[in-house]
Amino acid sequence: MDTIARSGLITLFVSLIVAASAQQTITYTVKPGDSLYTIAHRHGLRLPDLLKVNNLRNPHALQVGDKIKIPIKGSAVSQRRSPTPSDSPASGWAEINTDRVNIRSAPDTSAKRVTIVDRWTKVQVLGRRGDWSRVRLQHGRTGWVRNQYLSPTKPPRSETQRASTAKPSSAKIASRNPSRAELAARVSEETPGAVRRALGYLGTRYRYGGSNARGFDCSGFTSYIYRQYGISLPHSASAQYRLGRAVSRSELQPGDLVFFRTRGRRVSHVGIYIGNGKFVHASSGRGRVRIDTLDSGYYKQRYVGARRITK
Repeated sequence: MDTIARSGLITLFVSLIVAASAQQTITYTVKPGDSLYTIAHRHGLRLPDLLKVNNLRNPHALQVGDKIKIPIKGSAVSQRRSPTPSDSPASGWAEINTDRVNIRSAPDTSAKRVTIVDRWTKVQVLGRRGDWSRVRLQHGRTGWVRNQYLSPTKPPRSETQRASTAKPSSAKIASRNPSRAELAARVSEETPGAVRRALGYLGTRYRYGGSNARGFDCSGFTSYIYRQYGISLPHSASAQYRLGRAVSRSELQPGDLVFFRTRGRRVSHVGIYIGNGKFVHASSGRGRVRIDTLDSGYYKQRYVGARRITK
């Protein structure tokens, strides 16, 4: 009898622990202009906290009136977990290994934040100090990041490699007013510059209908980058998909436009390929310009194709 009673008490105790740690939520109704990122930010949460309690088939396709569960602060789901420390390099090149990582002006969590970067962002490690590394982002900005957020990676193609493989630039065409076709060829041949420009906007907020540095949506971002090279692209992912030349997955080059179906059967999302299976884009689900991969997960499943702006 003592054994049975003890077993019952243990079962009751475990049940109480489970009940205490259960995810308590409230319900939020999606309003016009909402994204998962803005909803999470409004409630003081991280985006992963929101995704854990909502079984969303397509987090990019929120509709006005949808019901979203909001975890109550203090419940198990909203507790922040430190990422597993990685074998971060003391020098050379590294990739950020998680989302929403702060780059700071000094090796201290209270130091001013320089910018926020996401997973797959490549940085050059300049040195280490204790648990921190000083890094340079690809667009030139420098700062400090915790070692645990860095994983070793291969360096991007060097400028000399680009120069040796690139065709003669059409920027040398002797014309004060080059044709649209010449400008299109110029963008294709100068894609490393376009990619560097695009990476300079990492962390810029997502804004529906936005097409400038105050905020972008996906096609607004790609059209803005190409506009710097004299190319006018329509502010529509599906319309951009009808331009240029189709490119196979194996032929992708940095600067190509990559397209996805994130809502129904229509092409509804676009980004800029940056090499190594990665692309930069304005993400509505994440609420900012970020880097993602074509090789696995959400975007691999929804990839449609790529286009290159050429003659």
